[in-house]
Amino acid sequence: MRIWQGLVTLSLILTAGLGLLIMSGHARDLLSPGLQAELHVQDFPLPPDMGVDANRVADFMAGELQDRMETDIAIRLTMEPNVAEQVRTVVLPRLMNVVAVRTMLREVPELSELLDLEAFRWTVSGTVRSRSASEDVALTVPGALLATVDGTRVPVTTTSTGMTALELGSMAAGESRKIVLWLEESAGGVDLGRAIQLGATEGERGRVLLWGDTGWFGADVEALRWGRWVVGGVLAAVLLFGLAGAMLPFLSRRNA
Repeated sequence: MRIWQGLVTLSLILTAGLGLLIMSGHARDLLSPGLQAELHVQDFPLPPDMGVDANRVADFMAGELQDRMETDIAIRLTMEPNVAEQVRTVVLPRLMNVVAVRTMLREVPELSELLDLEAFRWTVSGTVRSRSASEDVALTVPGALLATVDGTRVPVTTTSTGMTALELGSMAAGESRKIVLWLEESAGGVDLGRAIQLGATEGERGRVLLWGDTGWFGADVEALRWGRWVVGGVLAAVLLFGLAGAMLPFLSRRNA
């Protein structure tokens, strides 16, 4: 066998074998760094008019209190009619305006999440793993509004460059964290596969594996299950062809 034939045969064997590893899902651990994130991107659709309208809440609360002042017997007996009228027409509308109500809702964490609900467009969820001890682990995710780590809500920080990030802190060797992030509309204008970065102190760079992103070459293989068998079959045939080509000269010499 000539040298160039051997190189071609070897490249076919290695390429086909690597392709089969990728199709079978066993290639993600090849040459993996100490930090690795396996994430899934999904749409976060909401029903129409889902969320909390601060204007409607303010109008409802002001109207409800005004009705109570008119119908509550104790209030009518203890307050002068002109004072009650001033409270109903002047004080309550100023206390229950949309700015005051929105501020009150923001101060309650559970209600503040409802105000942000209509801004959610995508979710990024998955696992971050560390094979060795790492300090100040952080994951940059553009457009992140809300985040949880192992089921607990954590704050989303902003880096010096304006990128939103999730700080995971110190991670021991073999430790993993389950994360979920909710992203806003602006995240749709960037390539999440490139924008989401994982790193730690001393310049340690991690690897991010992202599923669910659309528009890339070969994305239809995820939906067309039979396409996986077609690609896998072609790779298996190439692998067998390469092995047969490598063994043929040796068999010919033995027969000779």
